Amino acid sequence: MYGQFERTIDAKNRVALPAKLRDALGSKFYLTISMNNVIELRDEAEFNSMTANLNAQSIYDANARMLKRYILGNTHEIELDAQARFIIPKPALAKGEIQKDVIFIGVGNFVELWGAETFKNYEQSISDEDIALAARALADKER
Repeated sequence: MYGQFERTIDAKNRVALPAKLRDALGSKFYLTISMNNVIELRDEAEFNSMTANLNAQSIYDANARMLKRYILGNTHEIELDAQARFIIPKPALAKGEIQKDVIFIGVGNFVELWGAETFKNYEQSISDEDIALAARALADKER
């Protein structure tokens, strides 16, 4: 999944899932409030993979338990209505600082959902140097 798609939330906190993303996610998917209060959407297979990874961590590792509690405790099963809309849960609206306009961003195997203003501020905070440093760090890991 890739690309950016702008949408507007209606008065009932519903938003239409873009067709390209609907084809990838299906009519039932999982919405998670993840790290940095970013909202993530995953299809069932990707959600099961993430859950398996979390479940593989030691129950005696306090950090693993905290992350598992945070991610899975903030996950909602979502089903689209007949107009391909879904309700964004209130906790996700608050954590994601979502007002009226949103941006769906395909980031490979899942989708991020951002408040438009929050994402604009995020993009402005990243420099070309930040991107180059991140690319170098990934290149170093591949060696």
